[in-house]
Amino acid sequence: MEFIIRKGYASDWDKAMELVWRTFIVFNAADYSTEGQENFRKFLFGQELYQQYAIGNYDLLTAFDKDTLVGVLLLRENRHISLLFVDGDYHGRGIGHMLIECASKYVRKKGRRFKISVNASRFAVPFYKHEGFKEARIEQFEDGIRYLPMELKL
Repeated sequence: MEFIIRKGYASDWDKAMELVWRTFIVFNAADYSTEGQENFRKFLFGQELYQQYAIGNYDLLTAFDKDTLVGVLLLRENRHISLLFVDGDYHGRGIGHMLIECASKYVRKKGRRFKISVNASRFAVPFYKHEGFKEARIEQFEDGIRYLPMELKL
């Protein structure tokens, strides 16, 4: 099966955030406090994130299986992966890898940067390590959200 990776558009935004939330609830929420879950929900569905996307501070990359959105990567300021979520039914099929590859090319070309950072959830740490990311600092806990800062040298 072949997936299509493309730049996301404003018309993709709502479906992208819904996919992120659905996937978060299944795979990540248990590692977050109630406060953390609520803060993550507000981050996704509040106006601030979309406004920052609309003015160009974020780039949205999407993965499709035909017409079905199956993966999302949100890149902040050409250097930081703010969101990377793949629909649970599509885990293990290379979509996350393809999204990171696309983001890496984008960062090198547009941002002229040589690393990408991410604040990885506990669930995602093994995936990011497999992709070549290294721990940048010790695990952090902020606003009810636990994460491991990681970096990938490009």
